[in-house]
Amino acid sequence: MSDSTNKIFSAKFQGQKALEQLQQNSENPILVKFVAPHCSACKTLAPVLEQLMTDYQGKIDLVTIDMTEDPEFAIELSVRSAPTVVLFKGNTVLEKIAGLKPKKLYLEAIQKVLIPNPG
Repeated sequence: MSDSTNKIFSAKFQGQKALEQLQQNSENPILVKFVAPHCSACKTLAPVLEQLMTDYQGKIDLVTIDMTEDPEFAIELSVRSAPTVVLFKGNTVLEKIAGLKPKKLYLEAIQKVLIPNPG
């Protein structure tokens, strides 16, 4: 069962319910991308995050949440604009990046979570 579970978690997920399932069942950090229809910056960000997911396949999960479908959850996390990326470990928010930023910023946030700073 663990092989099939790993395959499921390496896939792309959508919605708050998928996030909640991952928070309960996955050890991986979770990158949550908040988007909205007609958001051109969201479309620009998509391939950047997909490339990072490919680079870190099996080490991090990606969940896409449409702010128009889950507005209460976006408000709960103080997400005010799309795109916004929130990085979770379990139920803990580790980082929040609002707006379209350079790929390096997303990469550094992921690396910070995956490669803890010795100290």
